[in-house]
Amino acid sequence: MAETFGNMGLILKLDMTSLSSTTEDATPLYKKYLGGRSLNHYLLLRDVNVAKVQAFDPENELIFGVGPLGGTLFPSSGRYQVTFIAPLTTSGLGDANSGGAVGPAIKYCGYDSVIVKGKAAKPTYIVVENEKIEFLPADDLWGKGCNDTTEILKARHGEDVEVMLIGPAGENLCKYANIRTKLTNSLGRSGGGAVMGSKNLKAIVFKGSKPVKIAEPEKFLELCNNLQKDIMDPDMGPIHGATYELMSKYGTPGLTRMIGQTGMVPIKNWQECGIWEKDEELDGPGLVSRWGMKRDACQGCPIHCHSIYHVEGKYATHGGGPEYETTCAFGHKCLVSDGAAVLKMNTLANDFGFDSVELANMFSTLMEWYDRGIIDASFTDGIPMTWSNADGVLELIPKIAVREGCGDELAKGPYWVGLDLGEEALKYVYHQKGMVATGVETRSTIGAMLSFAISNRGSHHLSGLPTAEWVNNPSVAVYVAGYEEAGDIQSYHPEAKSNLVRYYENLFGLPDSLGICKFTYGHAGFWHDSVENMDKFWDYLVKGTSYATGIEYTKKDFEEIAERSWQMERALIAMRGMRRVDDMPNWRCQNEECPGDHPVGPIPLPKIDMEKFNKVVDQYYKLRGWTNDGVPTRAKLEEVGLADLADRMERYL
Repeated sequence: MAETFGNMGLILKLDMTSLSSTTEDATPLYKKYLGGRSLNHYLLLRDVNVAKVQAFDPENELIFGVGPLGGTLFPSSGRYQVTFIAPLTTSGLGDANSGGAVGPAIKYCGYDSVIVKGKAAKPTYIVVENEKIEFLPADDLWGKGCNDTTEILKARHGEDVEVMLIGPAGENLCKYANIRTKLTNSLGRSGGGAVMGSKNLKAIVFKGSKPVKIAEPEKFLELCNNLQKDIMDPDMGPIHGATYELMSKYGTPGLTRMIGQTGMVPIKNWQECGIWEKDEELDGPGLVSRWGMKRDACQGCPIHCHSIYHVEGKYATHGGGPEYETTCAFGHKCLVSDGAAVLKMNTLANDFGFDSVELANMFSTLMEWYDRGIIDASFTDGIPMTWSNADGVLELIPKIAVREGCGDELAKGPYWVGLDLGEEALKYVYHQKGMVATGVETRSTIGAMLSFAISNRGSHHLSGLPTAEWVNNPSVAVYVAGYEEAGDIQSYHPEAKSNLVRYYENLFGLPDSLGICKFTYGHAGFWHDSVENMDKFWDYLVKGTSYATGIEYTKKDFEEIAERSWQMERALIAMRGMRRVDDMPNWRCQNEECPGDHPVGPIPLPKIDMEKFNKVVDQYYKLRGWTNDGVPTRAKLEEVGLADLADRMERYL
C-alpha cells in the first residue's frame, strides 16, 4: 500500500460470528468516494444484498466511516458516519452521523472505515488498539446503561480510550435505539443501536497512536487558522455572526426562537407551530442560565455547542446536551414546559441508548391518541398519557428500554405502533418512510417539505434542509438555485424548489463524507450572508481536502461525488421497494392547516397543495434523472460512474 495523507489507507473488517478481523486497502476508493458517508454507501451496496437482507440478519453490516479531514486540525473535524440496513424506516436505509471523538480515534488506530458483520454467540465487546484487535466477553456489561459501561471500560482500558456503545434499548432491539459515545453524542436515527445489539456487540473501544499525515502541512495549517477565524468572525455577516453567537453560548436550543419565526417549530404533536409562550425554560438562554455548568465541544470544534448540565430537586440529574431536537420533542411537542423534567428525560434517553427524537415523538403521539380517545390508560399500563405528563413519560422510558409491559409495543416506534392500531391512529403520526420528523414543521416551508418527503432514510433535517429558504436571503437563494423564489418559504416554483433541495442534499453529503460537521458548513446560518461567503467556504472545503490528502480535488469533483452518493442511496431504497407514493407528505400535511404564533409565515399554515407539490416532485425527479416513480434510470447511473449498480438494480427490480 502506498503512503497516504489525510486518509489512513485501510478498512478494518470485524466478523462477530468468527470473532476475527481482516483489513482491506482503501486507497483506490478515495478519488471517487472521498470517505465517510459516500464510501459507506459504496461498501454497503457492494457487500450486502440490500434488496433482501433485513436489519437483524447477521449478513447486515454496520459500516463506520470517517473521511479525509476527520481527526485533523480542520475546524469541526470530529464527525463520523454509520450506514446499515435499518429496522425503523420503511426504506431500510440506515444512516447516522455523530460528533465527539470516536471518528478521530478510528483514524488514530490506522483505519478510515470499520465494518462489522455477523453475530457473536454471546455478548461481546471489541478493543481496537492499532493493529491489535481483541474480542472480549461483555456478559458483565450487558444490561448496564451507557454511562456506567463507559466508566467501566475506561477504568479497564485507560482514560484516554474512546468508547462507542449501546445501552439496554439496543440490547433489547428497540427499533429506535442509537449508538452512543460520551455524555451526549449519538449516532442517533433509524435504529443503528438495535442492529449493534442484534450482533451481540456491546461496545467498541478505540485506543490508537498513529498520526494523520498531511500532504502539504504548511498550507493546510494556514488554511485551518484562517478558516477558524472566519467561523468565529461576526463581520462575516449578521446571519453568520448570530448563528455563531447563539450556537457557542447555548447550542442548538439557542436557535429555537429563530426557527420559530417562520412557524417551523412544531407544538402539541404538530397541531400547532411557531413560538410557544411557555418555552422560556427550553430555549438556550433559559436552559443554560438555570442548569448549565460549562460548554463542551466535539474534537477540533471552535463552536462548543454542547452544554454540561446539573439539576437538583425533584428531577435531579446530570448530563450533556441537550439538542434543540430533544427539547422540542419532549418539550414543545408534549407540552412539557418544565426544563428540569426535559433534562431528566434527555439523561435517561442517552443512558438507555435511545434516539431521543423518536422516543419523544412516541410520547407526543401517544398523548394525541389519548386526547382523541384512540387509546386509554390501559394501553400504557395504567398511565394516562395526558398532555404535559412529564412524570408519566419518565415512568415509561425504562419500560420501553427493557420491553416490559406496554414497553414491548412502544419499542417499535410511533409509525409501527400506529400501523398496529389502525388507520385513524396512523393519521397523527408525523412521519415520512416510517421515521417521525425532527423539529421542523414542514407545512411552513415548501422546500423543507420536499426535503423531508424525498429524504431517503425518512423524515429529518440532516439530509438537505435548505438553509437559504428559511434564512430568506434572496441573493444566496439565486446563487444556490437560480431563482429568487427559492427563498420564498411558501413558493411552489418547481425549478426553484427542486434546484434548492438538490443543492443542499448534495452539499450536506460532503461534510458527512469528509468527517466534518455540517452545522459549520452550510446547515445553520453559517456563510449565508452573501454569495462571496458561500464561495469562500466551498474554497475552504476543496483546498483543505487537497492540501490534506495530496489528491487534487475541484469543486466539480465534489459535486460529482455528492451526486453519486445520492444516486447510490436512492438506488438502494428503490431496490427495497420505495416509489413515488413514499415521497408524498404525510396525512396531516396533506389534510390539516396548522395554527400558531409566528411573524413570517402565513397563519394558519395552509395544508400542502398536492397538485402544486406533485409538479415540484416531477421537476425534482427530472433533475435527478429518475423515472416518474422515483427510480434512478440506467442512463443516470452510468453518467455518474455506477454502471455496475445499474446492472444489479435491473436484476433486483
